Amino acid sequence: MKLIGDLQLFVADLERSIKFWSDGLGLNVVEKEQTKHSGYARLEFPDSGQSIRLFGPVGAWETGEQPEFASRPMVSFDVVTDEFDASLSRLIDAGGAQIGEIEEFDGIRTVSVADPDDIQFELIEMPSEDVESEE
Repeated sequence: MKLIGDLQLFVADLERSIKFWSDGLGLNVVEKEQTKHSGYARLEFPDSGQSIRLFGPVGAWETGEQPEFASRPMVSFDVVTDEFDASLSRLIDAGGAQIGEIEEFDGIRTVSVADPDDIQFELIEMPSEDVESEE
């Protein structure tokens, strides 16, 4: 095995999700196809080969229907950024929600974020390396 491929998310509102992921994280829409019954979009991270593929629409969870996060088998993923505060702000402005408090481990901040469909992930700070050259 070489790697895990693209992340595939099934969403209730394709256009809303494209806006969230492109505005919130700066992903580039590189493919998009939509019919009156279904839609698909592939968004790429600007600095890596990874993609998020969105499929929709699917039926949204009814209030109280969705199980509590991590109470059932599930998949979780991380989004790593070197612009933690700006990324979190953009995600919230694009329709996301911060879940819980920002935590810090060994000088690296992390927080749970939910997209408009309540798909949750961890936003993790990866500080840029400040390398000072000695002269």
